[in-house]
Amino acid sequence: MHIIIIGAGEVGGYLAERLRSEGLDVVVIENDPIRAAAVSGELDVQVITGSGSSPSVLIEAGIGRADLVAAVTQNDEVNLIASLLAKQHGVETTVVRVETEAMRGKDAVELLASVGADVVVDPDAETADEVLELVHTTGADEVYPMANGELVVIGAFVSDTAPLANRSLAEIGELLGEEWDFLFGAITRAGDTVIPRGDQMLLPGDHVRVLSLPSAQGELLRLLGVSGTRARRVMVLGGGAVGSRVAGRLEQEGVEVVLVERDPKRAADLAQTLQRVMVVQGDVTDTELLLEESVGEMDAVVAATGEDASNVLACAFAIAEGASFTVAVLHRLALLPLVRSFGIDAALSPRTASANSVLRAVRGDTAAVTTFLEGDSEVDELEITAGSKADGAKVADLPLPKDILIGAVVRAGEQARIVRGRTELLAGDHIIVFGRPDALANVRSVFRS
Repeated sequence: MHIIIIGAGEVGGYLAERLRSEGLDVVVIENDPIRAAAVSGELDVQVITGSGSSPSVLIEAGIGRADLVAAVTQNDEVNLIASLLAKQHGVETTVVRVETEAMRGKDAVELLASVGADVVVDPDAETADEVLELVHTTGADEVYPMANGELVVIGAFVSDTAPLANRSLAEIGELLGEEWDFLFGAITRAGDTVIPRGDQMLLPGDHVRVLSLPSAQGELLRLLGVSGTRARRVMVLGGGAVGSRVAGRLEQEGVEVVLVERDPKRAADLAQTLQRVMVVQGDVTDTELLLEESVGEMDAVVAATGEDASNVLACAFAIAEGASFTVAVLHRLALLPLVRSFGIDAALSPRTASANSVLRAVRGDTAAVTTFLEGDSEVDELEITAGSKADGAKVADLPLPKDILIGAVVRAGEQARIVRGRTELLAGDHIIVFGRPDALANVRSVFRS
């Protein structure tokens, strides 16, 4: 499979790394010579310096034999032109990243269709959705709905006082009874991630990723020793595309919101638009301003400016003043260790939200893909086809490697359920699978005819 990625920023660079690791033929086009040289030195991919909207550059990248083109620069016009040119050369699938507000409305639908955009990714909107999931479930550092919301993947650290700490997963199963509604899909300890089995111990400080029915989410968090309460007072730092979306959605939900925005004109515009939000003009690193707005009394503080250092520092100050839960949006993942050292509860990056959409398009047979900032595990939603090895088979009888774990099954007309070894699978079922990317790529044939 030949894939062309246009733009080697945080999204494009991550995509190139992930897709190349899966053995795909990847070419990256980057207009910035310095960034192009850096990517060429870091990744085992062909890098072409030039514009993704240039026909000659696209031809040099092999547009005539490309199966997919992902135009993910921060320039909407370049992305749109690249998609149009790709379709003219017969490329089957194009992915287009859009950022400007004008491209998100109904008026842009015809334009996107005219350039042949098969998948449209909006990193800001998707990051805002992820922030909202976290604010709705404070205590978890990852919340990803799966199967149209019938299931959810929860990421959290096991606390010292967690009722489930210092037990094996087999013991936990016996403790909770036969029909418990969640399943541990991945455990990370000291930087190493494993797909666990029954003899795996759950220790304080472990980071776990758990597949759960939404109805069991609160109980799961209690058993992990984290709060899991819904925030009712939230401070949003930064009124850009992410922050304004978060504030607007929370306003609609009746949450008390304080929004801090540095730019005077932007702050004035937001005050007119978000009439039930307290909009404050000022710098998010102004500690006196944050104290005046009672940052320490907030249920959640979300730092979503375009400046990573400001986001980290503002969250660190909020923690010192007693804020219950903090979320920092990061664009440079080199700062991720700093997030952990300061005790910030959750970090998000636009790269994972966008990458998940592109990976789904690349694979074709995958209804949903969830990747994470840390750890090399992944969660996929796959459909079982008629005549495959999984059609009519019990989960325990499937030839699956140890790095693969089926977590749940979703069947038309029935409620989603966590699988057991005796669970029988049928064609048309959607299954949620934990695994490492290479292992998942190797076992897809089990579920397809």
